[in-house]
Amino acid sequence: MDGNIIALMTMNFAIYSYANVFFLLASFLAARGFSVESAGILVGAFYGATTLVRPVGSWMTEKLGVERSMVFSSLLCLGAALLLWLRQEPFIFLAFLRILMGVGFSVFVVALTTCQSLSLEESRRGLAFVMVSVGSLCPMLTVLPLSDLLIRTGHHRLYLFLPVAASLLCLLLVLRPRRDMEKAARRESLPLHWGTFRDLLRESPAVRMALSCFLFGLCDSAIVFVGSLFAERGLAASWFILPDAAGALLVRVLGRHIFNRLPRTSIAGPAFLLMAVSLLGISAAETKWPTAVLGFLYGLGMGFGYPAHLALTADLAAPPLRAKASALVHFFMDLSWFVLPLYMGFGSAMFGTARAFRLFALFCTGASLFVTAMWRQKRTEPA
Repeated sequence: MDGNIIALMTMNFAIYSYANVFFLLASFLAARGFSVESAGILVGAFYGATTLVRPVGSWMTEKLGVERSMVFSSLLCLGAALLLWLRQEPFIFLAFLRILMGVGFSVFVVALTTCQSLSLEESRRGLAFVMVSVGSLCPMLTVLPLSDLLIRTGHHRLYLFLPVAASLLCLLLVLRPRRDMEKAARRESLPLHWGTFRDLLRESPAVRMALSCFLFGLCDSAIVFVGSLFAERGLAASWFILPDAAGALLVRVLGRHIFNRLPRTSIAGPAFLLMAVSLLGISAAETKWPTAVLGFLYGLGMGFGYPAHLALTADLAAPPLRAKASALVHFFMDLSWFVLPLYMGFGSAMFGTARAFRLFALFCTGASLFVTAMWRQKRTEPA
């Protein structure tokens, strides 16, 4: 396998390990005596900062370059993680650290996606994006179970050291292999004069990219909703999460060549539809095995849909616009992760958790049909 792909895959694993550790932050905070409201604010602060900083990530990537942006952001992530490991109070201090973490994560991911878009050749870009995205999936099978074990057994210091290790790995990886990938990016893109967001809107289907990524992101963020649904039914969320991760990993390993044989725009909609239909089934599932099967099908859709949407930045935007396209794609994906918890809270209060989830699944199904039809239009047609 190409060394650049291995390096990018490992970087994805490191940075998403950093983020995924905090999927269980609420459980850790509850064990430390924090209120539900305080835990919610601290969890949400990360995603709020991540969403707002995406445009800054593209600006930094353009002004500082990919390598410097990644060094800066990994240092920011490492510094915030070390401070959290050393001190877990007061609340305002923790909120500040969570914002810093969101900023660092956001800038790093924008720079990393830009690097992927510029350094991977067109002929193998689909396959490469799939293989690289395996790295972002692996933390669900490794870091999350370890985090859960450490929190449940009271090893809180070891749990808090995981993001320190992940951000340190990010920094070490950036300092070692970046030079080869920067050279590859320059071979494809120089001379490069960064475009503006106005150029992006005029010269690429930016509106369609944003809409597709936001709607897909809502369906992708359902993982924050299923826990509440299964808790009411007396089911462990792992009956959904582990088959979900297994299905996505299976696609990215065994079905990776499909991404080079088909346009990514033709994959994005149907993959989204499979995820949405699986959520409809989940809304009616009452026992373990149907939940596991539907989780696996959802994972198959996610395995195709997530890298297909990331690849839009390279497929539909010219090299000078790819930093801003990366920021746009991640901004709207992050926005969906911020929006869904709001609906989950207010919708569950109004309709009950089960009905609110079913309405959400119906919305996702309609949205996926819309996205499928939208991408059937000419691929390069301006938005």
